Amino acid sequence: MSGTENFPETPPSTEIFADDLLAGETALITGGGTGIGEQIALAFADHGADVAIASRSMEHLESTAEAIEERGADACATTVDVREPDRVEEMVDTVEEELGPITVLINNAGANFLTPSEHLSTNGWRSVVGTILDGTAYCTFEVGERMLDRDGGVILSMGATNSVRGAPYYSHSGAGKAGVHNLMQSVAAEWARYGVRANTLAPGVIRTEGVMEVMGEATAQQLVEEDVAADRLGTPADCVAMAVFLASPAAAYVTGSYFVVDGGQLLSPVPG
Repeated sequence: MSGTENFPETPPSTEIFADDLLAGETALITGGGTGIGEQIALAFADHGADVAIASRSMEHLESTAEAIEERGADACATTVDVREPDRVEEMVDTVEEELGPITVLINNAGANFLTPSEHLSTNGWRSVVGTILDGTAYCTFEVGERMLDRDGGVILSMGATNSVRGAPYYSHSGAGKAGVHNLMQSVAAEWARYGVRANTLAPGVIRTEGVMEVMGEATAQQLVEEDVAADRLGTPADCVAMAVFLASPAAAYVTGSYFVVDGGQLLSPVPG
């Protein structure tokens, strides 16, 4: 089942933006069929962008692509394993053949599971870090090289707050996300002169189907009570406005930065 039921209209957080803010843009969103990626895809379509979505399975992509088209945008749905550079190249070729040159890349594909670090297998490490860090790198390099030959573009990668404070029982994910942030800073410094901007969006604990499967309701609620100043879990829609802003001309002078959307989770706890 899709992470968004009945595909709601533009999230209230983005109603402040002009309907045509992203007109003329072509966005590629990995992991774009569920959760945060799906919400970003729909919001981009609401604001005028054509949108391609990709994941390892077509299961969640088709209904989201239909919802994108219902919003008046062109859509492309394609499969990819971001851990395989050849598949990434095929994905990018497919998107550009169908929609034209990619101007916005959202690196959203992820993987995670709960385990004590001493029990983390080599294959488990490779699976998660391969998806989060290697996959982000392969997509960034493939699309970025093309952006350098054109008029620039925008790259936004999904980080996580656990990359800056340690990630107990998720050390593979935390390490991968920390690498993503460093990668974005590196390419931002190298590519700014060519008009390519690269930033990291770091959500806290967001209520998505994938997160709840990994964490469980009880653990999530305990974390909220002990660690989240806003006293609630985030939702995918909470991340959308920042993604729309960073993809838009309003952020033309913003690159190499790290944007936290976590309800105050990184803050010191308030006594009492």
